[in-house]
Amino acid sequence: MSLWSRVQRRLGDLAGELVLDEYREYLDRAHQLLAAGDVAGATDLLDRVLAVKPEHGQALIALGDARLIGRDPARALAAFERALELRPGDPAALVGHGLALVALASYEPAITSLGRAVAEAAGDRGILADAYRGLGIAWRRRGDIDKAIRELRKAVAEDSEDLEARAALGEALVADADAGPYMALDEALRHLERAAAADAPAALALYALGRMALVEGAVALAIDRLGRARAIAERDPTPLGAQVRFDVIVAQGDAALAGRDAHGAHGFFLEALQVEPRRADLHAKVAQTHRSIGNLDAALASFERALALGAGTDTLRAAVDTAIAAGDPLRQARWASDLLAVDPGDVRAIVARGAAMAADQPDAARALLELAAARDDVDAHVWLARLALARDPAAAQASALAALRVAPRHGPARQLLTEAHAALLGAPGDAADIGELAQFLQRVVGSRRELGHLVGDVARAAASLDQPLLVTVMGEFSSGKSSFVNAFIGADVAPTGITPTTATINVVRYGRDRGGRVVAADGATVELGWDAMMAHLRALTSEAARAIDRVEILVPLPQLEKIHIVDTPGLNSIQPEHEATARGFIARADAIVWVFTASQGGKASEKRALRSIRDEGKRVLGVLNKADQLSREDTAEVVQFITGELGDLVEAVVPFSARRALAWKRGASAFPGGSGDGDALAASGNWTVLEAALEQRFFRQARQLKRDGCARALRAVVGEARGAIEAVRQRAGEAAEAARAGSGELAGAARAFDGGTVIAERKALSEASTTLYRRAAREVLDLVRPRRLPFSSHTATAADRDYLIALLASGFDAAIEGGRRRVADELTRCARLAETAARPLSAALGVDVVGDLQRAADDQIGLALSRVFDRARAFLRGYLEGGYVESFFRNDVPRLELAEDAVYHALIRGAPDLDRELGEPLARAAADALSALAHRLDHWAAVLDVHAFDVEVGVGRALELAEARLA
Repeated sequence: MSLWSRVQRRLGDLAGELVLDEYREYLDRAHQLLAAGDVAGATDLLDRVLAVKPEHGQALIALGDARLIGRDPARALAAFERALELRPGDPAALVGHGLALVALASYEPAITSLGRAVAEAAGDRGILADAYRGLGIAWRRRGDIDKAIRELRKAVAEDSEDLEARAALGEALVADADAGPYMALDEALRHLERAAAADAPAALALYALGRMALVEGAVALAIDRLGRARAIAERDPTPLGAQVRFDVIVAQGDAALAGRDAHGAHGFFLEALQVEPRRADLHAKVAQTHRSIGNLDAALASFERALALGAGTDTLRAAVDTAIAAGDPLRQARWASDLLAVDPGDVRAIVARGAAMAADQPDAARALLELAAARDDVDAHVWLARLALARDPAAAQASALAALRVAPRHGPARQLLTEAHAALLGAPGDAADIGELAQFLQRVVGSRRELGHLVGDVARAAASLDQPLLVTVMGEFSSGKSSFVNAFIGADVAPTGITPTTATINVVRYGRDRGGRVVAADGATVELGWDAMMAHLRALTSEAARAIDRVEILVPLPQLEKIHIVDTPGLNSIQPEHEATARGFIARADAIVWVFTASQGGKASEKRALRSIRDEGKRVLGVLNKADQLSREDTAEVVQFITGELGDLVEAVVPFSARRALAWKRGASAFPGGSGDGDALAASGNWTVLEAALEQRFFRQARQLKRDGCARALRAVVGEARGAIEAVRQRAGEAAEAARAGSGELAGAARAFDGGTVIAERKALSEASTTLYRRAAREVLDLVRPRRLPFSSHTATAADRDYLIALLASGFDAAIEGGRRRVADELTRCARLAETAARPLSAALGVDVVGDLQRAADDQIGLALSRVFDRARAFLRGYLEGGYVESFFRNDVPRLELAEDAVYHALIRGAPDLDRELGEPLARAAADALSALAHRLDHWAAVLDVHAFDVEVGVGRALELAEARLA
């Protein structure tokens, strides 16, 4: 009942007392004016009565109530004080006196007056309702929520229509952080919704509903309710109204902050500070807005003021967090010490202490930060990375990755990871030579498991720099390659006249003694003397030749200390068993000598092979063998033809006769060779020209050719490595995309759950409730003893009440348990979507993401079931035992028609709203559970993005650098 209605009723009671006839008429008229809403008229009339009869106690009480309605508590208080002077123990005067003091925010004396009113009420429920309401509001404003709730519950019990009491009780229940999470909020919502539904809702009801909406994350709804509450509170000029308005303004700031409107929140909190400038919690809220905006210096200053004014531990924790974010070592140290004094195990304080010590006491700081890192604090990981960066880049990399697993988008952690990779790989300077580049690349490919197979390739490329120049002799079968080798050496070191099926790959290299070794495909080696080796090669069968990988021919020639010559089989005769070895020698070759035959040089097959060699960056010198079989003019014509056909695929084509050159060298000097006289040189098969071309193009540039060869090999490694890394990134991207798609499927599952399972459960609950109440109605008919006399009542015992409570509780439990099982099964089915989407993540990260999602699903489903079904069970048990059944037996049963339908409808009338207690929370809880799983899946997708980022800033950028330096 509103205060207006309460005054109307009280004036009616007063009018019934023994009052002089001449004044009773005026009191009745004042009553009518108040009923019509004319407070000023009623007040004026009562003032005129009191001008004639100053000691009229009833008129003074009525005037005080009228002034309370007119929001003039100071003058109302004066009226009640005069009434109490005349009627010291009058309960109505005491209640009015206490309510006026409450409106004036004088809570201590209000509690005294209202307590006396309760004692003097003599059971008057109206007096008690007002007194309890006033006591509840006074205790709430003093900060004693338990006493406030106790008194306000009494007020509602005395007058269930008192919406102001319901609004105050609901607000106190919302504010009671220690109350049960289910029952208290359910009870609050019942009172607040009823109070807010009035034609003139109380600001306090809308304020509390706004607070509840904030708790539930409905920010827009909270902003709307709080705006309406403020509009109502603005119209209340009393000190109590000002306090409600102040509370609403603070709540508006909280709502703006929750809605990511930090600037708006800042304005609300500053407005509140103008009212109460020494409120520590307001300075803390201002600090939060500054931090949300990114103004860390201003946030720290506001935290300083809040803590100086006595802010509590939560504010101290927020201050420590901000000091960590701002990198303020002095405040980190001071506030961390304060927090550790309260909570020695606080992780954030440990991080702040470690961060503050990092510059001067790195070892002690590291020990502290490792404690916090063990509990996966992201800032602890970041600080450990900073401390390790200079001395141990690998540890810095590990710590930065650990931070990014916790917070995948953490900017400082990403920067530290980039710096750790750069320090770990040691990027070469601009003037680095090819050897330094090779060492850098070896570190790069060795840093990733996926590239480990390339380490050997890099090592061989680097080692080739100090090895003799590798010249590979190529051409088609029978073009004279072996003859060229023999002519170059000046002796029959390469077997000639070999058939294609018995041809082998021969490597002519320096040896102290003439001889050789035969290397089989399985790596087995046979050492042979010179004659034995030559005989062995000429006697090879096709099968034996296929089993040989290569033949190394050792000759004690000084020039072979700097040059190795590889004699390959003809281009069109390499056996499959030798192809891999041949390709390996071609790839490693520093230079190529291509031997053409005079009769068929420049064929299309040669052009294709030479184009492939040119594409690998090899330098090729052409040799036209058997030129002695052509005239000078024909030789020039063939050279011109080959050059025209092949273009830039060969650097030059030199006519040459291997047979004459070998004969000339043998006749010119004794083995191992020398120079002959002028006539012999003229008959050398053009050897001197070819020798000059080899010297100019290959031997004189051997070092550069080695560098070029090494660079080619390293570029090939870079290309293969980049392909492998791109494949890693692509797999990571696909897995992350699959995870995000799974997150979207979970959102769809939540919508389907709301539209399917929730509706089905609501229907099942309704049907179960109907069946249960029908059964209960039949049981009641068996329990109740019908009246025997016309004016008697039906009766039941306490045991009957207990039986009905047990029956209904058992039925509700069965319905709830059945729903719980069905919902658990459906949520588990939905959760499998997350597990399916997590499998690619597990494969890409090498982490049991599926197991993590399964554990998260179990936790979230358990929480959702508890929020809905345990909450409903607790609510129903309290509802049944808290007066529902008692009220049914006391108020309905005595005069009830003893028929099943009548009993059933009587039970239904007072029954709890199960759909609101189960159906609505079920939709929210399921959505929250599946959303939490979706967020977890998104988190792992972000972790996989970090994996790709790690590859990019580590190996990816290093390979780009290597590629640029090798260009």
